[in-house]
Amino acid sequence: MADAPAHLAPANGRHRRQIRNYLLDRRFQLKYAGYFVAIALVLSGALGGILWTTAKQLLAQSQSNVEKGREVVAEGRKVSQVVEMNIVKDPDYNGDPELLQAFREGDQKYIAKLAAQQAALEGQARELERLYATSARVLLVALGLFVVLVALGGILVTHRVAGPVYKMKRLIGEVAEGRLREPGKLRRHDELVEFYAAFDAMVRALRSQREEELAELERALADLGDQVTPAEVARLTALRDRLRTSLGGG
Repeated sequence: MADAPAHLAPANGRHRRQIRNYLLDRRFQLKYAGYFVAIALVLSGALGGILWTTAKQLLAQSQSNVEKGREVVAEGRKVSQVVEMNIVKDPDYNGDPELLQAFREGDQKYIAKLAAQQAALEGQARELERLYATSARVLLVALGLFVVLVALGGILVTHRVAGPVYKMKRLIGEVAEGRLREPGKLRRHDELVEFYAAFDAMVRALRSQREEELAELERALADLGDQVTPAEVARLTALRDRLRTSLGGG
């Protein structure tokens, strides 16, 4: 029977853990860790899809605002040109250069204001696109780390189940070979505590029964004395030694 991994074997009253021993039952642990990862991928995909759709809608709205701003600026320029032409052609106002100059100054301020608003909209659109690109990269990295952490968490959680199962499989093999050593304790935070306690109680009950049989055999050997042949004594002594060995004695 192979020895237990280092972190399952007590040393100086404590258990030593090694990273390589966290996969005690690869098939079992990777199977359920895979389930956890699949769930994490579905959740990450759903969350990423919602965030991506929302971001695309914001970008589309921003681009729409920019296009509308350009239309407003273009329309404002057309209106200004029409008004200026009407002023120039109107017989009541074309002889008043001060009125035309005042209109042009006011029109320039109005157009400049529209252009500034348009520039602000375009700047906001560019900033939103930059934030979208950055957020997309951060989201991908975050979701990737989330999946990796879920996978590691799945291995850690299943390790707390696989550890007791591994230990009980080894102990059951020893019981099948006739050795009834005390199972010992589980590590902190291990699962299957009640199941392991039932197994421990079974082994202790078998040990108690075996100890009673050994004591009865010892008494029988003492009582027989010279009433049996040396060959029979040798057989009984060999049986006694096997019983002692099964209990961990020499």
